[in-house]
Amino acid sequence: MKRFLLFAALTPLLFVSQLQAQDTPVLVGPLTIADLIELPGWFGEDYLGYQPERRYLDPIPEHMNDVEIVCFLGTWCSDSKRDVPRMIRIFQTKNLAPEKLRLIGLDRAKRSPEGEEARYDIERVPTFIFLRDGEEIGRIVEAPLASIEKDMLGIIDPEAGKGDPSSIPMQIEVEPGFAPDGSNMDADPMHKEAERKRMEAERQRMETDRQRIEWEGQRIDADQQKK
Repeated sequence: MKRFLLFAALTPLLFVSQLQAQDTPVLVGPLTIADLIELPGWFGEDYLGYQPERRYLDPIPEHMNDVEIVCFLGTWCSDSKRDVPRMIRIFQTKNLAPEKLRLIGLDRAKRSPEGEEARYDIERVPTFIFLRDGEEIGRIVEAPLASIEKDMLGIIDPEAGKGDPSSIPMQIEVEPGFAPDGSNMDADPMHKEAERKRMEAERQRMETDRQRIEWEGQRIDADQQKK
């Protein structure tokens, strides 16, 4: 909730980031996490502010032993920029083996040099395809129905969703010029200054997290090369 409220205050900065993201390179074929970390517009607030629901997140590892996920994405696609980092966050949070998540970049025509997308009839990105012992058991296309972790658990453990009504967290938007508590920042200079300092601290924290993500991606790639 707090991160979402902060989003309203950071809208001008994110608008600049979106303009820069228009120049994001179109990467195709097999990709690594390190490849994505280097791209503008990736691993921002959609990654840092994502907090998976524990009741769906915690049971995931016990059902992933014989499951592999093939993810078709577009480095140019806003949906991919949102949900692929979120899936990576789930893998990192639950210490899932990185080799269980294959990343394949497609161009704007939804094609790759190897043509693997034709085998899976890919029409939209991102598409997460869940394979158990090589056989498809489900997929998440373009956007989850509820959340990444809930849809994922429902695919790898069909019993998990029985009798559990969908619950999508409510998000409350804050109009520009208003602080998260609803007070008018423009009418309160002290409050406005305090909010500015808080935003600066948050930006510094995000930069620290970005560096940590880059280090983690390098470590994962090094581990994969050793194997």
